[in-house]
Amino acid sequence: MKKLFLTLIFLTVFTGCDDDNSNNSNNTNSNNTNNSNNSTNNTNNVNPCDGVNCSGHGQCVVSGSAASCDCDEGWVPSGLTCVEAQDPCTGIDCSGHGDCSSTNGTTPICTCDNGYVNAGTGGLECIEESNDCTGVTCSNHGTCVIQSDGPVCACENGYTPSASHGLDCVPVDQVCIGGAIDYDFDNDGTNDTWFEPNSDECLQYEILNRTRATHDDEGTPECHKPLMWNVLWAAHGRNHSIRMANQGSLFHDDYPSGQNCAYGCGPDCEMNMYMTGEGEDHCPPLSHHCNIMRCSFTQVGIGYSGTWNTQNFL
Repeated sequence: MKKLFLTLIFLTVFTGCDDDNSNNSNNTNSNNTNNSNNSTNNTNNVNPCDGVNCSGHGQCVVSGSAASCDCDEGWVPSGLTCVEAQDPCTGIDCSGHGDCSSTNGTTPICTCDNGYVNAGTGGLECIEESNDCTGVTCSNHGTCVIQSDGPVCACENGYTPSASHGLDCVPVDQVCIGGAIDYDFDNDGTNDTWFEPNSDECLQYEILNRTRATHDDEGTPECHKPLMWNVLWAAHGRNHSIRMANQGSLFHDDYPSGQNCAYGCGPDCEMNMYMTGEGEDHCPPLSHHCNIMRCSFTQVGIGYSGTWNTQNFL
């Protein structure tokens, strides 16, 4: 009986020690978990803009988890600092023949003096404007004239500018393509339809009557925007002259003011031009089915003097 009592005391004491150690272990694990959570929370609360003052010329902003500088006017970001913006015209002297400016604060442009034109990368040089007709002989069958977009040959009768670059005069291929043309054949006030036959003799269409319509006035031929000519055509061949009763239109809208148009603003020149249809089209660069030479033409044809709008129909 005495031995059994001692055994029970020993078991009770041993079991109580295990309970105390288990509680202590649980407390330790709980403390470690709390410490880990506190460490994570402290890391998440760090502000990327802490210590970033953008050199005193901007504000630090956070996008996602990264900091950047929103700099004041006249300053640009460089990492997490703001540095003074450089003048886009710094070091650009326009070859000494113009002034550099920047409309958007980033892209420089040279405004050249009279007699000088932009050249070089980005047009940041000003070079002397040359006579582009130097050395252009027009194959000895015409005269070189300067248009707004460069030189062109005004060729003598029987020759036309070459299709490749226009700086040579080549013989005219005088094979006409047949097509419908409306005109008042018997002067009865109605239009008849006449089909031009294929032949070795082409028809030339002359502007007999012209009016100019703009937003504010009508009258003297000038280049304005928008500009429209209402023209009455006449067709001339070797042995006949046909006055066409219908009117065509030359639309010059979207062509810059002050530039040469199909009539009235370019230099006079002589050229034999041929067309195979009614005279309605647009000024370059809006032409689609014909090629307009932008100058006035006088004294075209033997014994006849007139003003011509010339087009090569493609």
